[in-house]
Amino acid sequence: MKLILAIDPGASGGFAWMDSEGIVRAESIPAGMTAMVDWLREMAAGLPGISAVMEKVGHWMPGDHPNAATKFARHCGNVEAGLYSLGIPFEEVAPGVWMKTLGSLPKDKGARKRMIRELMARRYPHLRVTLDTADALGMLTWKMGIRPVSSESLAVENGGNHGMP
Repeated sequence: MKLILAIDPGASGGFAWMDSEGIVRAESIPAGMTAMVDWLREMAAGLPGISAVMEKVGHWMPGDHPNAATKFARHCGNVEAGLYSLGIPFEEVAPGVWMKTLGSLPKDKGARKRMIRELMARRYPHLRVTLDTADALGMLTWKMGIRPVSSESLAVENGGNHGMP
């Protein structure tokens, strides 16, 4: 079994992984660099040989406040440094790559995030999927080649509105 940790690296991001018993798990990223690195250290000790896939983000976009962009980039760097220092190999994946497997998603960021949360909640009904953990679960689903519930099937169930009110 591939041991993979998927990471949405924002301060309101999350971790998703499959444990040694084959059960998918997800948690919000702990607040603060020390807590986050401690969490990664426990993961590396509990699942030797784990590798990670992290969303390729952290660059400035027009309209972003410089202070917020700097804080976000620093947080992403902290995650990368934690992985590196613990010997956890990782690759980055652009959001558009893993999101393609979910089908047609709304352009609006808030609506897109809510739809991803709904799709992951349907795929993993044993989890309490939040906006913090949904993207990490989407990346894990993509990386492991698990067939997700698609946005198209969700739209059919909800009369064509993609599950959005």
